[in-house]
Amino acid sequence: MKRMYMIFAGLCLWCTVAATAAAEGDVKKLKGSWDVTVPEAPYGYQDYTIDIREKDGMYLIDVKGADVDVKDGKLTEKDGRLSAELYVGEPVTVTVWEEDGVVKGMADTTQGQLTCHFKKATRAKKQ
Repeated sequence: MKRMYMIFAGLCLWCTVAATAAAEGDVKKLKGSWDVTVPEAPYGYQDYTIDIREKDGMYLIDVKGADVDVKDGKLTEKDGRLSAELYVGEPVTVTVWEEDGVVKGMADTTQGQLTCHFKKATRAKKQ
């Protein structure tokens, strides 16, 4: 009976760890269209629309705003975060993740790290 209890306890522990890891690393929550604001960016370069999608097992990003129009940027996944190396007049590394139900982001630029604020985009359907 003690052996059965130990096996059951081990199985429960394993399930708990697996469920927690899956919840923390679920990048599928990042897919979709987002309105992004980068408050510390220079004037005119603060507002963007970002689309994150999955195609053929790969995550892709489109970025529009100011003078920036990036299509099909490749995202890499690591530790529940998606990152892309983009050229938007200068090389920028954009990292996006979900934390406590909130999508967050960071842009690494030559001027330093800039915080990105994400809000689910609401767009009217074209008729």
